[in-house]
Amino acid sequence: MPLAEDLVVVPLFARTFRGGSRGQPFVFALVNDQGEMTGRLHGMHEWRDSPFTGFCFTVAADPHRHRAFHLNRYGLFAWNVGGQLRARLDTEAKAFKPLTHFTLTACSPDGHLLLVHNKQHLVLRVPAPDDLGDLASVVETALRTYAKQRTALKKKWAPVNWHWVNSPPRTSRNGPGGR
Repeated sequence: MPLAEDLVVVPLFARTFRGGSRGQPFVFALVNDQGEMTGRLHGMHEWRDSPFTGFCFTVAADPHRHRAFHLNRYGLFAWNVGGQLRARLDTEAKAFKPLTHFTLTACSPDGHLLLVHNKQHLVLRVPAPDDLGDLASVVETALRTYAKQRTALKKKWAPVNWHWVNSPPRTSRNGPGGR
């Protein structure tokens, strides 16, 4: 993913095993436009923050604000262009536990995080704050809003196995007035 005009983030990880790979080495490398590794995204622990659980190796980058983001089963991470960890939202915390049901897909052109729910086929757009120190409050608000809006959608569209179908509104057998 491009992090700047001349810098990309490349996920590199060790071989995966059938029995589990948590704790295997991985790195999110910073590679310049000459193909040279100039650094890495720091601050993730090989075991505690392992992307192997759930095979979450996606890194989303916002090249306009020079930030990188990663979401796995253990947290949402945010780095600056130098690879320094600026925010970590732990999914063990009650407020961020719902993040475990999402996959980070990309950053929008305006720098917002695009998360897709793994089962509900819905997209959550999280506005990335100017200061990454405010990321926790922004994500918490987005998750609360998502829950409310999802409930409203369920009432309006009546999903079938979490597939949202556009069907006529339900009426009783005896017509709109029903008896």
